[in-house]
Amino acid sequence: MKKTLTLLTACVLAVSFVTPAMAADKKKKKVRTAVKVPMGIELTADQKTKVEALNKEFGPKLAECKAKANSIFTADQKKARAKALNKAKADGKNKKEANAAVAITDDQKAQQTEYKKAMGALNKEIRTQFAALLTDEQKAKLKSAKKKK
Repeated sequence: MKKTLTLLTACVLAVSFVTPAMAADKKKKKVRTAVKVPMGIELTADQKTKVEALNKEFGPKLAECKAKANSIFTADQKKARAKALNKAKADGKNKKEANAAVAITDDQKAQQTEYKKAMGALNKEIRTQFAALLTDEQKAKLKSAKKKK
C-alpha cells in the first residue's frame, strides 16, 4: 500500500512539472518553413544545418509578406472569396475564376501585384540559395523529380 501511494505521488508530481513545460512549447510560434526539402533528397548534417539557417532567415520574411498580402482584403471580401473558392471547387473550376468573382478595387489589385512580385523575388532567392547547398547528384535527382510531374 505504501509503495502504491509513493508511486502515485511520484506520478502526480511528474505530471505537474511536465504539463507547464508542454504548454510553454505550444505557445512558441513555429518559424515558417522557407525551404521544403523534396522527398528523395538526402541531406548531409552540414546541409541540414544550412537549411535550418535558411528557414530562420527567410521564414519570418515569408510570413510577413504573406500577412501583408492577406491584409489587403476586407473581412467581407475574404468571406466572399472563400465562398467563391468553395463553389468553384464544387463546380470543377480553378482559382482564377473564383478570384474574378470577388470585386476588388484598383488599389487592391496594385497592392496584390506588388506583394506577388515581392513574394516571387523572395522565393527565387530562397531557391537559389537552396540550390547552392546541393551537390550535383542531388540537383540531378531534383530535376528528374520535376520531370516526372
